[in-house]
Amino acid sequence: MYIADYKINNMKKLFLLLSLLGLNCLNAQEHFCAKSKQNLMSSQIKHQARTAVLAPQISHELKYDIKFVHLNLNCERTNKYISGNVKTVATVTIAPLDTFMTILHQNHTVDSVRFNGILLASVRKDSAIKVALPTPLTAGNSFTVVVYYKGTAPTGGSAIGSGYSFGNSTSWGNQASWSLSEAIAAYHWWPCKQILSDKIDSSWVFVTTDSTNKVGSNGKLQNVVVVGNKKRYEWKSRTPINYYLISVATAKYKEYNLYAHPLYLPNDSILIQNYIYDNAINNTSFNTQKNTLNKMPQVMEFQCKLYGMYPFYKEKYGHCMTPFSGGMEHQTMTSLGFFDYYVDAHELGHQWWGDNVTCKSWGDIWINEGFASYTEHLVAQYLDNANFASNLNAAHTSVMSQAGGKVHVSGQDTMNSNIIFSSRLTYDKGGSIIRTLQFVTNDDSLWFNTLRGFQNTFKNSTASVIDFMNYYQTQTGINPTQFFNQWYYGQGYPTFNVKGFINGSTFTLQSTQSTSFPSSVPLFITPMEYKLSRTGFPDTTVRVMHSNAVENYTFNLQGTVTGIVCDPNNWVINKVTGPTLSYVGINELEYNHADFKIGPNPTKGILYIQNPENKKGTLKVIDAAGKLILEKKTESEIMFDLNTYPNGIYFVTYFDNNNVECYAQKIIKE
Repeated sequence: MYIADYKINNMKKLFLLLSLLGLNCLNAQEHFCAKSKQNLMSSQIKHQARTAVLAPQISHELKYDIKFVHLNLNCERTNKYISGNVKTVATVTIAPLDTFMTILHQNHTVDSVRFNGILLASVRKDSAIKVALPTPLTAGNSFTVVVYYKGTAPTGGSAIGSGYSFGNSTSWGNQASWSLSEAIAAYHWWPCKQILSDKIDSSWVFVTTDSTNKVGSNGKLQNVVVVGNKKRYEWKSRTPINYYLISVATAKYKEYNLYAHPLYLPNDSILIQNYIYDNAINNTSFNTQKNTLNKMPQVMEFQCKLYGMYPFYKEKYGHCMTPFSGGMEHQTMTSLGFFDYYVDAHELGHQWWGDNVTCKSWGDIWINEGFASYTEHLVAQYLDNANFASNLNAAHTSVMSQAGGKVHVSGQDTMNSNIIFSSRLTYDKGGSIIRTLQFVTNDDSLWFNTLRGFQNTFKNSTASVIDFMNYYQTQTGINPTQFFNQWYYGQGYPTFNVKGFINGSTFTLQSTQSTSFPSSVPLFITPMEYKLSRTGFPDTTVRVMHSNAVENYTFNLQGTVTGIVCDPNNWVINKVTGPTLSYVGINELEYNHADFKIGPNPTKGILYIQNPENKKGTLKVIDAAGKLILEKKTESEIMFDLNTYPNGIYFVTYFDNNNVECYAQKIIKE
């Protein structure tokens, strides 16, 4: 989601949007989606904590699988009052089913419940509605429940309202009411089962409203029926959908339709059906946003190439304008407050990542938000290359604004909205490390075939991060465990201290890695690229593997190296010290230090270091895997005892008082 799932990197652009929308609550350093989702989910978690009765009763919901829902509601753009009924058709999966349970916020009054056409009494406690069945049902039996209800949806504590909201667009002068159920707020406006693993096989959303309104929802608009002085909009979808992706948006809309022509549909097109505020569509202030919207067919065609055919092409894609600060990826019809190129691209990416394949649990939110954020980078790279560098740099800078933090969400954190929808970690780091995994794969054809295959394998269902890891390994033959341990489960990022040594035609590149959170990841084992500029010859980029704290790479090159760029394509979240160039051999520089005398080398265990010039700073002993073994402040003489450590290669590294690494010397223990 992108309430908005997106961070605008250009401050002027953000201020323009704020002035257009009359908003003043956005933080330019955070994805709109992230902040709003945090607030929304936080308020709902607090509510569920107050209604702990739901926990033991959830077992009733686990006993049936939903096949179909039909929302038949009355809604207006001017308030949050809802009335009508919701039909649920389901099949018993765990017998016996002696009680049917659904949840609906206690602000709503339940008028009646019919089970298989029979009027049955319901018991209400807080948000739980339970209906005792006259005869328990066995596994495989199907049943139909219709809940008739009415009430005013509650007000949450988020920047965008709650599960169901209404408000005014101060810039366009329009009123609208709309739903936004992610993560656990669908029950604010319709009786439902809020369990991610149970996708609804098909759904209808019928809304009766004032004849001046239009209503946008999921699927295809099959009919608009006149009902007295009102109209009923009948939307139908035949594709599986998760509970939080069902939506309604009601306002005075006009349609502005576009068509995409992906390669997969040579003789057909995909409707992009946009519901725009009626007095905004011809407003001169809207022209810039309309120009952005006009680019959506190209973005749709591009994403079809990346991920496979748009999953809901038989229905439509579209947008409903609503007065909140971002976008929400409602299946087939995103709700959003304004049109922005990257917000739009992000939400469209969600149609594959989040809608077609949905996270198996909120702890797997990376499947949704990581890949939607990665989609932004791809769109920037291939469709808006002038802004690609700034797009990627903004994400990396955000990640490195703090030393630690991991993408992985587990345990109690799966109920912490600030962690689940962290702009820095779930969105920025989550999206950036997917691009790093593409770099590790080192074969774009294989990489995108893997993503398309994953979409096809898990379509219309849910998937976990472990599912993705296993699928990736099967398709590529690359074991991703180390990668995920470092970048997904681990914390921090690497810094590379890069030096070049020129000795005739031999060029040696030395890269010394330190990490921002060494207690979590002492060394990022990763491929790395270096672009080398040379006199009289074109620049060349070399790809090497960084597997030790200190790496020395030697190349025989024509021409003299005049410059080094570490990670020129920004594949890896990292910081760089240097690079520096020296016209002396690396051996001279490393092992002829009058400042320190180190020996014996090789050593049996005891290592003495003399410091005759009384250099101030720190000496560290690091093993070949990059793990810090020993550390001491400099004195006139220092002794390190390596007797308890295994034989092998170690590095003694000197840092001055400014924590600048001055050199590293290799030591052999035998």
